[in-house]
Amino acid sequence: MNVTDEYGMNSLLAKCPNCQSESLFCGKIPTKVKKMQDKEVLFCKRCKFITPVEEFKKVLASK
Repeated sequence: MNVTDEYGMNSLLAKCPNCQSESLFCGKIPTKVKKMQDKEVLFCKRCKFITPVEEFKKVLASK
């Protein structure tokens, strides 16, 4: 799956918080999950970790 071409996601210079792989992308993807519709998400191509960017920011701010 080529997420940069198919979904217009941007590769990030950061490691996945789940698997520590450098295959982390940011952008919008089509989904039926209501809390992720029309929102930017973080997506790891390797382990399939996915979370809305706003929720991830809240987690980082609480640490």
